[in-house]
Amino acid sequence: MLSLSKRQFLRLAGLAIADRILPRWLWARPAEPGVDKNRKLIIVTFGGGVRYAETFTPEGLKNIPRLAGLKPRGLFFQNCFNKGVLSHYNSTASILTGQWQRVDDFGFERPSSATIFEYYRKATGAGPMDAWAICTNKSFASIASSGERDWGENYSANLVLPKQLLLEAVEGVIKRDLNQGVANRENVLRQLEGILNAGYEGVGWTIFQGGKELNQQVKETLTRSLVGYIYGPEAPNSGDELTYFITQEVMREFAPRLILVNFWDMDVAHWGAYSLYLQAITKTDRLCGMLWNEIQSNPRYKDQTTLLIVPELGRDGDMNTANGFLNHRSGDPSCRHVWMLALGAGVSAGEIERPISHVDVCATAADMLGAKLPEISGQPVRELLS
Repeated sequence: MLSLSKRQFLRLAGLAIADRILPRWLWARPAEPGVDKNRKLIIVTFGGGVRYAETFTPEGLKNIPRLAGLKPRGLFFQNCFNKGVLSHYNSTASILTGQWQRVDDFGFERPSSATIFEYYRKATGAGPMDAWAICTNKSFASIASSGERDWGENYSANLVLPKQLLLEAVEGVIKRDLNQGVANRENVLRQLEGILNAGYEGVGWTIFQGGKELNQQVKETLTRSLVGYIYGPEAPNSGDELTYFITQEVMREFAPRLILVNFWDMDVAHWGAYSLYLQAITKTDRLCGMLWNEIQSNPRYKDQTTLLIVPELGRDGDMNTANGFLNHRSGDPSCRHVWMLALGAGVSAGEIERPISHVDVCATAADMLGAKLPEISGQPVRELLS
């Protein structure tokens, strides 16, 4: 295996991305006057579809011990509504754009309006390493920028689909790694294939940087580093655990101001096993707690980072006998009525009853990061901007 530490790998990957793929004019420029360059924002989609009933209700709190413990330290929005298309891609794109999206559900189309990544980078002159989208859901390959002429690829976030990296590892590295014994290689291969098959969507992978596919050398280096992680003592058991690992490494090496973390394992509910759905909720809860701990222990994030955790959608209610928790397309209140928890910099403790919606997240993020927006559907959440 390639003898690179995680630190060395990320440094190589970052230099290669910026130097070989992006034009020099996209490197960071000085921020506009009045912009707080230290303020950071991480948006987490508690993703895959989760109902209020299994989370912030008396009966559901046992599934989310970490978030339940963090709630008294943050601002909890009791009534957050998804008023758009109840698909993962459109729901998450609505969060990122501040406009209700109605594009292809499987990510073959970019969002129809600019994302917070584009608004932030264009307004502040932020460089390409300062905005990242790290997503378990493989259909998010086009979510990092819009097709808008004045925005688009030049202001895109770095997009990483970590589960898809494992596919490269399975197909390209492990099967050819003769430095490992056959039995060991086969054991790791089975473990990786199990992770790849854990989600409902299947497999496949792409990484884009500024709308362009990564250099093959960088991709191979990244894949090999990931295999080193898999061979290590903290090997992941799910796509979301892998997404957390990549997020942690990006934070430690690049310390970007803006990150989207898309967790998604809860969509295993489509398989019809309620116990697996609950296990995925608890695992995502644990990963959110680990992310908060990483923020607190990282001096470049501690005391200057706002963390927003919000489900992109719920799931059908139990009264819907055709679907119940399996799906999320009925449009009933269990699908649309979720919550949001805000923690960290600029956030006071408490609970808010007034309704907000998913599109308000983009408007709020723009205000936090010093980016001016055109007229959009979302409105800044004033309780987070005082």
